[in-house]
Amino acid sequence: MADDDIAREIQRKANEQIPEHTRIEIPDGLTEDEAVAAAIEQYKAATGIELPEADARAEVRKKMAGRETT
Repeated sequence: MADDDIAREIQRKANEQIPEHTRIEIPDGLTEDEAVAAAIEQYKAATGIELPEADARAEVRKKMAGRETT
Protein backbone atom coordinates (compact mmCIF):
# COMPACT_ATOMS: atom_id res chain seq x y z
CA MET A 1 0.00 0.00 0.00
CA ALA A 2 1.47 3.37 -1.00
CA ASP A 3 1.94 6.21 1.52
CA ASP A 4 -0.85 8.22 -0.13
CA ASP A 5 -3.22 5.26 0.16
CA ILE A 6 -2.38 4.84 3.83
CA ALA A 7 -2.92 8.56 4.50
CA ARG A 8 -6.29 8.48 2.73
CA GLU A 9 -7.37 5.41 4.71
CA ILE A 10 -6.38 7.03 8.01
CA GLN A 11 -8.27 10.20 7.06
CA ARG A 12 -11.33 8.17 6.04
CA LYS A 13 -11.37 6.31 9.36
CA ALA A 14 -10.89 9.53 11.32
CA ASN A 15 -13.75 11.18 9.42
CA GLU A 16 -16.01 8.26 10.34
CA GLN A 17 -15.30 8.77 14.03
CA ILE A 18 -15.46 12.57 14.20
CA PRO A 19 -18.93 14.12 14.21
CA GLU A 20 -19.49 16.37 11.20
CA HIS A 21 -20.99 19.07 13.40
CA THR A 22 -17.82 19.43 15.48
CA ARG A 23 -17.00 23.11 15.41
CA ILE A 24 -14.21 24.90 17.21
CA GLU A 25 -15.09 28.36 18.52
CA ILE A 26 -12.11 30.56 19.35
CA PRO A 27 -12.92 33.51 21.64
CA ASP A 28 -11.99 37.03 20.56
CA GLY A 29 -8.86 38.69 21.91
CA LEU A 30 -6.56 35.66 22.02
CA THR A 31 -2.98 35.57 20.77
CA GLU A 32 -2.01 32.93 18.23
CA ASP A 33 -0.56 30.67 20.95
CA GLU A 34 -3.69 31.02 23.09
CA ALA A 35 -5.94 30.33 20.10
CA VAL A 36 -3.95 27.22 19.17
CA ALA A 37 -4.20 25.92 22.74
CA ALA A 38 -7.95 26.62 22.80
CA ALA A 39 -8.47 24.83 19.49
CA ILE A 40 -6.53 21.76 20.64
CA GLU A 41 -8.42 21.64 23.94
CA GLN A 42 -11.86 22.00 22.33
CA TYR A 43 -11.10 19.43 19.64
CA LYS A 44 -9.96 16.89 22.22
CA ALA A 45 -13.03 17.55 24.37
CA ALA A 46 -15.33 17.05 21.37
CA THR A 47 -13.62 14.05 19.79
CA GLY A 48 -11.24 12.49 22.32
CA ILE A 49 -8.46 12.91 19.75
CA GLU A 50 -5.39 15.10 20.29
CA LEU A 51 -5.13 17.55 17.38
CA PRO A 52 -1.49 18.01 16.33
CA GLU A 53 -0.24 21.51 17.22
CA ALA A 54 1.15 22.06 13.71
CA ASP A 55 -2.28 21.41 12.17
CA ALA A 56 -4.05 23.65 14.68
CA ARG A 57 -1.47 26.43 14.25
CA ALA A 58 -1.74 26.37 10.45
CA GLU A 59 -5.53 26.74 10.61
CA VAL A 60 -5.40 29.44 13.31
CA ARG A 61 -2.86 31.47 11.30
CA LYS A 62 -5.06 31.24 8.23
CA LYS A 63 -8.12 32.39 10.17
CA MET A 64 -6.25 35.23 11.93
CA ALA A 65 -5.03 36.58 8.58
CA GLY A 66 -2.08 38.45 10.03
CA ARG A 67 -3.96 40.03 12.97
CA GLU A 68 -2.27 40.02 16.38
CA THR A 69 -5.35 38.69 18.19
CA THR A 70 -8.44 36.75 17.29
